[in-house]
Amino acid sequence: MSSKTTWGLVVAAAVLFALIFFVERPLREFRQRPISREVLPGLDPATANSVSIYPANQREIRAEFQSNSWQIVKPISYRADNQRIQAFLIYLSNIKWEGRILARDLKNRANALEEFGFVTPQYSIEIRDAQGARALRVGANSALGDKVFLQVGGSEIIYAASTELLRHIPATKDAWRDTELVRLNELAFDTVKARSGAKSFEIHRDAQGLWKLRAPLQARADSMKIDNLLSQLQSLRVNGFVADQSPSDLEPYGLQASAQTPQLELSLLRNTNALFSLQMGSSPTNHPELAYVRRRNPENILLTHREPLALWRASYTNFLDRHLISCPADQIDSIEVRGDDRFVLRRHENSWQAHVEAAGAFPADSDLMRFLLDTLTNAQTVVAQTVVAAFESYGLAQPSLTYILRGAVAQGQTNLIAQIEFGTSQDGCVFERRTDETSVNCLPTSYFGHLPRASWQLRDRRIWSFLSSNVVSVTVHQLGSTRKLIRDTDGEWTFAPGSHGMLNPFSLEETLYRLGELTAVYWDGVGDAGLEQFGFRDIDHQVILEVKTATGLETLKIEFGKRSPYLHPYASVIVEGQRRIFEFPVTNYIGHVDVDLTILPAAHNSQP
Repeated sequence: MSSKTTWGLVVAAAVLFALIFFVERPLREFRQRPISREVLPGLDPATANSVSIYPANQREIRAEFQSNSWQIVKPISYRADNQRIQAFLIYLSNIKWEGRILARDLKNRANALEEFGFVTPQYSIEIRDAQGARALRVGANSALGDKVFLQVGGSEIIYAASTELLRHIPATKDAWRDTELVRLNELAFDTVKARSGAKSFEIHRDAQGLWKLRAPLQARADSMKIDNLLSQLQSLRVNGFVADQSPSDLEPYGLQASAQTPQLELSLLRNTNALFSLQMGSSPTNHPELAYVRRRNPENILLTHREPLALWRASYTNFLDRHLISCPADQIDSIEVRGDDRFVLRRHENSWQAHVEAAGAFPADSDLMRFLLDTLTNAQTVVAQTVVAAFESYGLAQPSLTYILRGAVAQGQTNLIAQIEFGTSQDGCVFERRTDETSVNCLPTSYFGHLPRASWQLRDRRIWSFLSSNVVSVTVHQLGSTRKLIRDTDGEWTFAPGSHGMLNPFSLEETLYRLGELTAVYWDGVGDAGLEQFGFRDIDHQVILEVKTATGLETLKIEFGKRSPYLHPYASVIVEGQRRIFEFPVTNYIGHVDVDLTILPAAHNSQP
């Protein structure tokens, strides 16, 4: 074979290889590549900045992305619903054709554009994103109604896609409107004004975020109630857009007109600047749950649910804070009490100290303090008189009890929360007033009875503490009889000479253990005056304990009286040379004291 022939074969093989590698192989891969079914490939919802919808025979609806939010700019200027527009763009970016007709298949169909609904399309859509402008025409529905024909601008191909697309396209200018009645978080308001007929009030939010009534009188407002009403206002949605400008005749809507006033006027202000206002009118026929509302900023008339707005029509007294104080308990740092004696309660981290004039300080009982703070923050009053000039008839010219509450010290000045004064009682309540308000209120005596009038009422309720094993003798006096029990050298209980009865040593040890951990339920009195009211003489029941201590024997004595209104027996002990009267826990008395530390059998025992 000649060299010329050999080179010819090499060249032919090279050409064949090139054809296979550079032509036939790409063509085969192209044929095997799946066909993209996206109608608008590459559409990026994140970079879209303009959407125009042209419904058939209607004006253009256009929305533009401005300042991180969508705005409707045609045919009206209005805030758009971002979520609806974003959902529309995401749907378009993912829409797939389910069938298509290529341009060559349309050559013999002279009326193809009319046949598929593109002479007068249902909608024409224009979208601008980072890659430029895109156009989509939405033609007629298929014969079965489950497909709609589409045509992309610049292409003669006709696609068939699901009619689900039609649900995402706005048919009117209202479809993409933001339906929030008001966005309170965008309004830096500090004042709310409400007027309903002849009734009106104004409330103002202070630096601490609490609401206060400013008109028709100055008083604390119920901040929780008002915040709840504002939250309901924020949640209100527009049920229908009636007019984009206020018509000349407002009477059909029950709004401001020559012969009538709205059922409600509500305004949100910053200082004296009106940031938002609305008027609520009548309800449409057959829809009493809705109301016509004339709104300013933006100006329009719309329909929304009536009830959340109607709550603002109540009298101003419905918005008063009826609690003794409005702030949380953890904001109270000191309580000055002027009653049977004068003392100041001061917070020290997680505990309280009582400082008594000319008597020093002592730790206040933690449970009693918690109960006091709960009463101050939760007790509610009833308004007796809104404006009072003379306080003598209420016993408030010279109050019987005064509480002065202060918050944390800031920049050398104490923060006065409130000064509360209490007067005389009438019909189950005690008259009360705050010096920063004009009204006199009534506090139920059940709450008033929980407010300490004297420092001793807040002392530590632990009566004493000892081990039951250190008790060497127990003497019981009851109704003129005496019985004594002693612990012998082996530690066993026995009757002292001259005493007798039933003895259960195991039960007795349990009773003594409970006495060793004795804590009062509540302090009821100090001193020897007025002992008769507690029934100590009638019950005549005493228990005397001899207890071993590090320095010798200590004698402890407790007396029992009648039952308190809460069924706890009254009891009396001498502490630091002073008699203290308290309520003995009924759970420790029944089944323990009345069994082991009484003389008569339980069936005949005169129990407190």
